[in-house]
Amino acid sequence: MNAPLDLKLRKPEFLRWVQEQTGGRYELKAGSVIMQAGTTRGHWRIYSRFIVEIQKQLDSMKWEVGGTDLAVEIGETVRYPDVLVEAAGRDGRALSTTEPSLLVEVLSPSSVGTDMTEKPAEYASIPSLEAYIVASQDEPIVWLWLRRDPAGGTLGDMPQRPLELAGRNALIEVPRLGLSLPLASIYRGIGTP
Repeated sequence: MNAPLDLKLRKPEFLRWVQEQTGGRYELKAGSVIMQAGTTRGHWRIYSRFIVEIQKQLDSMKWEVGGTDLAVEIGETVRYPDVLVEAAGRDGRALSTTEPSLLVEVLSPSSVGTDMTEKPAEYASIPSLEAYIVASQDEPIVWLWLRRDPAGGTLGDMPQRPLELAGRNALIEVPRLGLSLPLASIYRGIGTP
C-alpha cells in the first residue's frame, strides 16, 4: 500500500535522500515523501515486457528506454514510472528528467487512484510527453492517453479520458514514436486466453 511518511523534503533534497535508501520505492508529492507498494511478479512481468517491446521498435541512437530508476519531475512532484522513454543523449549522471516522451505505469491495487487520476493530470503538463499508458497486471487491458495531433504537426492537448484497449488482438499505437505494441506480446501467458 502507498503510504505517506512523516517526512517533508524539497525536490533536490528528495533526489539525494532517495539515492541513500536501501529498501523500498518512494515518490514525492508536493513536498511529502510517499512510500510505494512493493512490486509483485505480475507487475514486474508486465513492465519488463513493455521495455523489451519498446526497445525492439525504437532506434537506440535516438531513444533511451528504462525502468523504475529514473525520476520524472513535475513541478514540486517527483514520480518513478515503471517505464520511461526519452530522447537519447541526456546527461548520464542525472537522477531525473523533465522531458519524457512516453511513460508507462502498471496498476497495482494500491495505485489505481494515483495512476488513473492524479498522474494523468500531472503528466499532461509535461510538454514533451506524447503518451501515457496504464496497464492492468492481471489481464490484457491498457488505458492510453495519447496527445492530440493538431494542424501544423505540433504537440496538442492530452485528452482527459483515456482510450481503453482490451484483448490480445489490440495494439497500442503511438504514431509520433513509431510504436505499435501488441498486447499479445505484453500479456503472453497472463490472464485468460
